[in-house]
Amino acid sequence: MSDAEIKHDKDARRYSVVIEGTEAYLTYERPTPDRIHVTHTIVPEAIGGRGLGKRLVTRAMEDAIAAGDKVSSSCWYASGLIEKTPEWSAQLA
Repeated sequence: MSDAEIKHDKDARRYSVVIEGTEAYLTYERPTPDRIHVTHTIVPEAIGGRGLGKRLVTRAMEDAIAAGDKVSSSCWYASGLIEKTPEWSAQLA
């Protein structure tokens, strides 16, 4: 797994990481000031299998917890990770 830096663009509501010139990303909405709603986690096949999706969800959840935000998700991948991780599932809206 690469240690490339995950970037957070608050204006675009997007977390991203570029590996070998290919971008993986997580997008979210902010339905209320104290809640994020994860919409997509995308990892292209060319850079798949490296744990990038999990890293993106982890970063989004760490930021949400630090901010005291509640979380919801319509992304099957993020939803599965959140539900399986007790400290994250406590943040579910």
